[in-house]
Amino acid sequence: MDIIDKAKELGNMLKESQQMANLKKAEETLMQDDKGKGFLNDLYMLQQEMSDAMSETTDKSVIEDINNRYSLKQNEVLSYEVTRSYFEAKGNFDKLMKQINDVIMYSLTGQEPCSDDNCSSCGCGCDH
Repeated sequence: MDIIDKAKELGNMLKESQQMANLKKAEETLMQDDKGKGFLNDLYMLQQEMSDAMSETTDKSVIEDINNRYSLKQNEVLSYEVTRSYFEAKGNFDKLMKQINDVIMYSLTGQEPCSDDNCSSCGCGCDH
């Protein structure tokens, strides 16, 4: 079996994983929920507003105001069951993908992946 075949096999295993099933279900629920979609749109708009403000102004009060509104909206998003479930499912799937990537990198390099303690375990200085 060649590398591409193994990659396809891994892709199929990921597609059948519980993490992917949970993510798909959460995405479907979110796409049917106008309130949840509205929350995500609001977050996106605030991110855009922040990006624009940071490139156009040096007035810290403007940036602080946007940041405060973003934090409040983020709390709303995480308090709403539909969006919270989506972000939890996405986080779990992303965690699985990171674990897979870490295993592959370890197989290639023989080095342990960075840990959550700011890479003090590997000394790479990447501030993981």
